[in-house]
Formats: sequence, structure tokens, C-alpha cells
Amino acid sequence: MKRIVIIGELILKYDIQGVIKFSLLIALLLIAFIYVLIPNWFNYIKILVLIPLQKFQWQSEKYNENSVFRLSSLFSSTFIFSIVIFSYLPELKWLENYSKTSNLFIIFGCVIGLFILKLIIDYLYFYLHKAKKAMHLIVDYQYGLNQLFAIIIGSITLVDVFFFGLTSDLYLLAKVLLAIYLFLRFSGNAIILANNFGYPILTVIVYLCTFEIALIMIFMKILFNNI
Repeated sequence: MKRIVIIGELILKYDIQGVIKFSLLIALLLIAFIYVLIPNWFNYIKILVLIPLQKFQWQSEKYNENSVFRLSSLFSSTFIFSIVIFSYLPELKWLENYSKTSNLFIIFGCVIGLFILKLIIDYLYFYLHKAKKAMHLIVDYQYGLNQLFAIIIGSITLVDVFFFGLTSDLYLLAKVLLAIYLFLRFSGNAIILANNFGYPILTVIVYLCTFEIALIMIFMKILFNNI
């Protein structure tokens, strides 16, 4: 009961849109549920994020291709990313005709749609190249990194919303972390492909430019051109 009262006081402390606070609390419950579902969840994340540094993949073999982890990572990371976008970019021009609650669901639908589209493209690309091992390593690494970044940036947003009312400069830290995330994603993918993809380095560069850099640039252009 005491915890419920404390949470209620935090929600009422600042005049922040209720949908943001409620969504963050739902995200916390989702993380707690995943932790119960996958007791060694944080170890999953750590091992998968370290895949590019593993000379041999035996350290991560028992963590690879886990459908429960992939599904939990997909939904939790996309949900948290959507909350962060909604919190720090509340006045997107292409959403101005909708209600605030609808905006969050629209953003969530777009983000999860992009994630699924990227996954489908990866599967098709590696299927055509008959590189199943490289595909699974790439997917596991990306999902582990997505989950780690979501937890960190979600925690920053949680503190900013409940304790600073979105009036602090923590969004600058979020931007720095975004840059670090993109760098780790690009470099990690490059290392995995170089070590596990039986094609010339030019093919690796083409993949990274087409399926990583280009998609990121398109997403950022669509997002920030509508602020």
C-alpha cells in the first residue's frame, strides 16, 4: 500500500500528461514481467551484446535464437522507444490532428512496424545468401543491444518525467546515448559480418550501407523533419 501511495504522489507531483506517466509505469510492469519470465534476462542481454567481442561463439550459443527473448525484446524495446519519442518530441506535425493518447499508439505502431520490416528484410537478405548463422548472430546482437539501450534511455526518461517534469537537460544525455547506440550497432554488425559472412568485404559494406545506415537516415529524416 505504501508503494502505491508513493507512486500516486509521483504521478501528481508534476503537471505532465498522464499518458506519459501511465505508459512509463506500464513499461516498468512489462520489464518486471519479462524478468519473471526470463530469470537470467540481464545475463542474456550482456552475453548477446558481447557477441562481436567473442572470438568463438560458444559463450553465447545457449542464448542464441531464443524466441521468448526475441519477442520480449521486440515489444519492450519498441514500447520504450515510442514513449521516449512521445515524451521528447510531443509536437510532431504529422500527428497534430490526433489526440495525445492516439499519438502514442500511432508512434508505437510505426516503430514496431519498422522493427518488423527490418527483421523481414534481414531474413530475406541472409536467406538469399545462405548465411543462416550470420543472420541469427546479427539478430541476437541487435535485439540484445536494443534491449540494453531501451532500459538505459527508459530509465533516463522515467527520472526526467517523475522528478524533473521534463524540464531538465537529460534529453541531451539521451541524444548522446543514441549516438553511442548507433555506433555500437554499426560497428558490432560489421565485426559479426566480417567474421561470419562468407562473402567479400564489399558485400559487407553494401549490407551496412543499405540495411543499416540508409534505414537510419530515412527514419531520422522522417522523424525530425516533422517536428
